[in-house]
Amino acid sequence: MSKKHEKNDAQINMPNDAAVVPEVDDRSNTETTDSHSESNDNTRIRGFFKNKRAKRVIKKHPMPIALRVLGSVLLLAGAATLFTWFILWRQNLCNFEATADFINEKPVLFAYSGLVVFAIMAVIAAVTWRIFFTIGFSFAFASVLTYIHMEKFRLRSAPLLPDDFLMADQARNVMEFVDIWSVIRLVVGVILIMVGSILLEHYARKVIGRDRRGLPWWDRWALVPRMAFSMTALAALTMIVRPIIHQEEEEWMEGVKLVIWNQTENYNENGFIIGFLYNLGRLKIEEPDGYGEETMLAIEKKYNALKKADTDRLPLDEVVENVVVILDETFYDPELLTKYYSHLGGDPLPNLRKIFAENPSGYMYSPEYGGGTANVEFEVQTGLTNFWSQSFPYLNAIPKTSGVLGVAAWAKTFGFDTTAVHSYDGTMYKRNLVYPLIGYDTFIDKDKMTYTERENESEYYNDRSVFNEILDILKNNNTPQMVGAVTMQNHSPYTGANYQELDYPLINIEHHDLVANFQSLHYADQYLGEFLAAIDELDEPTVVLWFGDHATGVINAYKESKEKSERDIAHLTPYFVYTNFAAKSMYTPAEIAEKNTELGLEIINTAKNVNLPTTTPNCLQNTMYNLLNAEKPAMFYLLDAVCEETPVLSTNYFWEKTPTYTTALRDYQLTTYDVLAGQHYWDEH
Repeated sequence: MSKKHEKNDAQINMPNDAAVVPEVDDRSNTETTDSHSESNDNTRIRGFFKNKRAKRVIKKHPMPIALRVLGSVLLLAGAATLFTWFILWRQNLCNFEATADFINEKPVLFAYSGLVVFAIMAVIAAVTWRIFFTIGFSFAFASVLTYIHMEKFRLRSAPLLPDDFLMADQARNVMEFVDIWSVIRLVVGVILIMVGSILLEHYARKVIGRDRRGLPWWDRWALVPRMAFSMTALAALTMIVRPIIHQEEEEWMEGVKLVIWNQTENYNENGFIIGFLYNLGRLKIEEPDGYGEETMLAIEKKYNALKKADTDRLPLDEVVENVVVILDETFYDPELLTKYYSHLGGDPLPNLRKIFAENPSGYMYSPEYGGGTANVEFEVQTGLTNFWSQSFPYLNAIPKTSGVLGVAAWAKTFGFDTTAVHSYDGTMYKRNLVYPLIGYDTFIDKDKMTYTERENESEYYNDRSVFNEILDILKNNNTPQMVGAVTMQNHSPYTGANYQELDYPLINIEHHDLVANFQSLHYADQYLGEFLAAIDELDEPTVVLWFGDHATGVINAYKESKEKSERDIAHLTPYFVYTNFAAKSMYTPAEIAEKNTELGLEIINTAKNVNLPTTTPNCLQNTMYNLLNAEKPAMFYLLDAVCEETPVLSTNYFWEKTPTYTTALRDYQLTTYDVLAGQHYWDEH
């Protein structure tokens, strides 16, 4: 073989790298050698990390599906038990002893509450397929929910209800009274919980999660077990909560004492979870037995006949030129509270005493305590009752109707202009939507008011501002006026006005909120006297229906008393019908005292000159029409019977009992349902 061929054969047999290396000098050879060395180092480094990744895959220990599900269930059960305790603890305003007492005394209710929490978490886990995320999210949600409950209880002495979430768009109004630093702590805590749960979920999947590469899409997403778990969890949740929401009788429910008349008591008896579920079932107004078109048309015919036969009444515009209905926020009578809250300084309400002595007046049994203003307003404005629905008609009923015949709508039929005045945000309780539906053509809220005087540092315009707004409407219009007004001066927080001098200190105890509220009541009483003096100066015949909506939420010695007569005191507020012309009550003080005795309300007989029946707000509008001898809607002839037979229609009054269902009361129940949630067979609008 020739040398040439030998050379070619040698090149062919050389490695590829060697085959392409040109002949260079020594320096070039050195650089090339270094380059090869660096390339080999990079290859080794890449190989090292590739091996590390491989080792990581090898170190992963996926759990069998059965074991993973079992572990998840046990983890959820443990978390649910802890979260149930946490919710009860927060319900009791972080009182360890009260929480422990509830668990020891009512282990069945605690277990049931825990089962509800477990079922809810199981549904979330089934949807997300993330166990640690589910636990973190559930804890964060429980923290937010119970925080809202505690803040509401602090401000209004009332628990969080499902109805409150219908006002979620008005949260900014409530934020004015909440400690901003507590909100910041809550937000930071929620963020930390969620970040921690997400990180824990991530690393848990790295260690015990299965390798989904190469699996079909339905297997990668665990579609079959997820759907099975979801349906099972939803079915279990439905079965667990249904007895409470629908108030069905079950054997295990013997320990459950559902309380309709007082939701603070209901939550205390059954815990936050059962109490909340119970109220969730009341968002929808239940149809009463016997409701139907034939029945309602018969009721309509009956009371229209009574209206037609009553020929002695005069049209409203021939009796008065102005009608004013005033809800005075948290206006109650401190002189009824002297057993537990006696004070120095004399009577805080001298003008009210004078009004009581000279005008038809009495006490209203408010169905609410410490809050629920819109429900009291609803009853006075419409003559309907919240007794059966126990909801917030301004939020979940009236906005769904085409209109309700209230005092404003009735006045419009006689040519009255109608104006509503409220010295706060007009969207609160959806008044901006509700007022047009009950007959008000104009709505003046705090942003439209001319008068904006406050009590020192108070968040609210005082009662004098509202009264001056009303007087301007009456004086500056030549047509008959119907004005409905809601004040805010006495609203919580009760120390917001920061009065420097407190003239009515309590004798036996320290209670700064109550003493400050007494001071606010005194000034509100002064402004009321000024307002009625101005009404007397008007040339036009004017009637004023005035009432306090509820007592302050801090007179717990009465509200939590074991004596019914004392609990009733916590629901009494004054009312009167004032006219700048001669008007007389249909009753004498002696007759009213006898009626109060029959009702078990003898304590208010000590109040002098009370000559109108103690009644609930649904009867006040009818009382005004009867005093004026003015024409009224046919439904108010039904109220004549209801208010005589059942003058106090409140769950707080009946407590564990129920009223006697007379024919009139049954008709009233059917009529209320027909207007608020039924087919409107009887439509007087």
